[in-house]
Amino acid sequence: MLLVPSDKPFDYRQPPRLSLGLAALLLILFAWLSPQQQSQIESLSVQYQQQLLKLEWPLYPTHILQHQQIDTLNQLQFAYEHKDNTLLMQQMGFDRAFVQNIQSTGDNYFEPEQFSKWQSARQEFDIQRDQLISQVLGLDAQRFRPITYFSYAFFEPSLYSVLAAALLLLLVGMVVEWSMGSGALLSAWLVGSMVTGITFNLSHLHSVTPLLDNTGAMASVLGIAFMHFRSRQSLTIIGTKTQLSGWLFLALFALIAGIDFAVDHLLNTGLLIAHSLSFVSGIIVCVLYNRWFASQSSDDNLAEVIVDEEPLNNALYQEDLDNALQKIANFNFSLAEQDLRELAQKYPQDKRIQETLYHLCKFRPSELEFEELACSLFNLPNQASANHTALRIYNDYKKRSHSFVALDTDTCLQLAMRFARINAFKEAEEIFKRALDDKRPSLLLKKAALNLQQAFLAQHQEQRAKFYQQIANRPEEQTT
Repeated sequence: MLLVPSDKPFDYRQPPRLSLGLAALLLILFAWLSPQQQSQIESLSVQYQQQLLKLEWPLYPTHILQHQQIDTLNQLQFAYEHKDNTLLMQQMGFDRAFVQNIQSTGDNYFEPEQFSKWQSARQEFDIQRDQLISQVLGLDAQRFRPITYFSYAFFEPSLYSVLAAALLLLLVGMVVEWSMGSGALLSAWLVGSMVTGITFNLSHLHSVTPLLDNTGAMASVLGIAFMHFRSRQSLTIIGTKTQLSGWLFLALFALIAGIDFAVDHLLNTGLLIAHSLSFVSGIIVCVLYNRWFASQSSDDNLAEVIVDEEPLNNALYQEDLDNALQKIANFNFSLAEQDLRELAQKYPQDKRIQETLYHLCKFRPSELEFEELACSLFNLPNQASANHTALRIYNDYKKRSHSFVALDTDTCLQLAMRFARINAFKEAEEIFKRALDDKRPSLLLKKAALNLQQAFLAQHQEQRAKFYQQIANRPEEQTT
C-alpha cells in the first residue's frame, strides 16, 4: 500500500530516490554489518568472561552505586547469578569511567602482579571493543563525537527495527518526498537524528552502551508528514479512491512509541521523550520549510511575474487574478494555486497565469507538473515579451530540474533562436550547445545555427558568426 498526495500526479519516471535510497541503505548496512557485530560481541563476551570478569565484578557494584544506579545494579546481579556474560560485558566492559577509575586507583585493590595482568587484559579487550560497529557508528554518551549524532541512525542491530524503518520510508518518506521534495525529507531525517541524540545524552548521562537506533529520525519524518497533510483529506492510496489525512501519521507514531515503551519501559522512558521531541522537530521543520518557501516565492520570484503586456480587457478576469495574487501575498499558497488552476483553464494562453503557477510549483521540481509548466512556457507564441518570459523561466529551470524533460532537442533550438532575438547570447549559445550534445537529429539545427550566425554578425562578432556558419554548412549526417 503506497500513499500519494491526492492533488499531485505521480510520475513513475521520477521516483522518490532519496526514500528508496535510504531504505536500501538501511537494509544493506544491516545485512553487511549485523553478522560482523554479532560475531564480535560473542567473541568479546568470551574474552571478558575469561580474563576480566572475576577481577572487575567485585569492584563494579561500588562504582555503579556512586551514581545511584540501583536498577542497573539489580539487573547486573541477576545476570551474574545466571551467567549472562554478554550483558555483563556490555555494561562493565563498555564503562570507560570505571576503567579510568581502576587505572588511577587499581594499586589499592590489586597486588602488583594482579594489577599488571589486569592492565594487559584490559588493553587487549579495549582494542577489540573499539572495533565494534556500535563503537564506530553508535552515539556514546561517554564520548563527544559530532558525526555520531547522525551516523547512529543508519544502523539498526534488530531485524524487526530495520524492516520497520524501511517500510515506513516507503509508506511515509516517499509521500513526503513527492509532495515537499528531497530536501525536506533529508532535513527531517537529520534534525530528528540530532534531536534524539542530544536528548539521549541528557537523559542517559551514565549510559555506557552506544545508541544505534533510527526511530528518532523516522519520528521526525512522521512529524513533517503529519504537519504537511493534517488539514485535509490530501492522501490517496495508489490504485484506489480511498483518501486519508495526515492524522494517520500521528497514529503511526503513537503506535510505534507504545510498542517500544511496552517492551521495556524502564529502558525506554528517556528514549520515548527523545522520540516525542523528534516528532515535534519534524513539525517545526515543516513550518520552517513552508515559511522559507513562502518568503522565496513572494520576495524573489513572484515579483518576476510578467508585467510587459497590457492585461486582458476583462474586469472579471482582472479581479480573479488580483484575488489569487493577494492570496499569495498572504501566504495562502494552496488556495492561490487552486484559483490559478481555474483561471488557467479559462485562459490557457495567458502566460502570466502560467508563470505564476510555475513559481508556485518550482520548489517541487520532482513533480511532473513542474516540467509541464516549464514546457508550456518554453513554447509560448513567438513574441518579444514571450521570449523574455522564456529566458526568465529557463534561467530558473536549469537550476532546479532533475530530469530536464522540458528541454528536448527541438525546444532547445527554438529557445536558442528566441534568446538570440533578444540579445541573450550567453543563454542562446548555452542552450544551442545542449542541443548539439544531445546528438539527436532535428530539422531546426541548421535554421538555429543560421539565426545565431546572423545575430553575431549584427553584433560585429565575426568569429562567433563564422563558427555557427560552419555548423550550418555541415552535411546533415555530421550535425546529428
